Amino acid sequence: MLLHLQKYQINRQLRQQSTRAMTMIELLVVITIIMLLTGVMIPTIRYQNRNRALREAERQLNAFIGSAQARAQQLGRPVGVWIERVNDGDPIVSANHSVSVYLAEVPLPYSGNLRNSFVRISSTGVLNFYLPTPRNNPDGTPIYDPSGMREYEADPILHHPNNHLIKDGDSFKIQFNYRGPYYDAVRNGNNYQLRNNQRHGRLNFANLSNSSGVPYQIHRLPKKSFLPPLNLPAGAVIDLSESGTIAVQIQFLTTTDPPNRRPVILMFNPSGGVATIWNKGIQSQPMGWIHLLVGRQNQVSPTNIILDDETEKGNVEDMNNRWVSIDHRTGSIVSENVDSIAGSSYSDPENIAAARLLVRSGTGSEGN
Repeated sequence: MLLHLQKYQINRQLRQQSTRAMTMIELLVVITIIMLLTGVMIPTIRYQNRNRALREAERQLNAFIGSAQARAQQLGRPVGVWIERVNDGDPIVSANHSVSVYLAEVPLPYSGNLRNSFVRISSTGVLNFYLPTPRNNPDGTPIYDPSGMREYEADPILHHPNNHLIKDGDSFKIQFNYRGPYYDAVRNGNNYQLRNNQRHGRLNFANLSNSSGVPYQIHRLPKKSFLPPLNLPAGAVIDLSESGTIAVQIQFLTTTDPPNRRPVILMFNPSGGVATIWNKGIQSQPMGWIHLLVGRQNQVSPTNIILDDETEKGNVEDMNNRWVSIDHRTGSIVSENVDSIAGSSYSDPENIAAARLLVRSGTGSEGN
């Protein structure tokens, strides 16, 4: 009986010890330790996530450019990337960064609304497009202009005020008689003006202005594809205020004027190289590598590329940001961290040139 009572007391003590709860002091100590660890870890995790977003944005942009080059090779005609400028928030900041990139394709050439359509060129280089339909008086007699040439019906598409093929201010290229070089032209209001393309020599306006007209073929602006765009990860942007070509140029920097808020378009040849660059609605030939800076939205500073505040950095000063650079000849893509230029005495163009040179040479913080 005594032995049984001792065993009962021992079991009761064991049960009381096993069910004993933590004291308030112990709970507070545990909670304090958890809060301290969380406070230490959150900045590290946030920093890693921010850098991960930049890396992912760079990877996605590289792949998207590669898909445009592959599509150009598949179609046998230029295809490119359409870098859309943001259109909300601070006007000057939003116009100088992008978070969405589309595929861009060149529409099929336009040769008139009807077969045998033609163009006449005035002595000043003004283009007038016509249908092969002569104009007649009510009595059926033909109508002639003051110079003695037969009048024809104007092209109803190109000479319509709301023409959707070539918008006011758009540049385009035109070829005559389906052979020879393409010449630069622009639409100004309801007029089409031919420019003198020095690369192909001056066009003899007088000879063409005295003719009855010639067939033509127009190559138009690239158009945004209907395929889904690339949307960069949250917080990551393409900083256009510090992007551009060659070593020192940042010609993608723009103002808030509507014509200057047009997208940056890079068109690739079927061979992979860069065919043309469209910026602010103007077409140009690439004279060097194209450099796109992948950075953070809160570091876009188009009015002051190099910031002096110790607590604030421009994207070109942040070594965690990434250059995505394209060789204009071969189309090869090189990625590199931005090299440290903070605290240097260089001017802004020299800073940009130094960072881009490291990308091309592969001597930056990570190489090629």
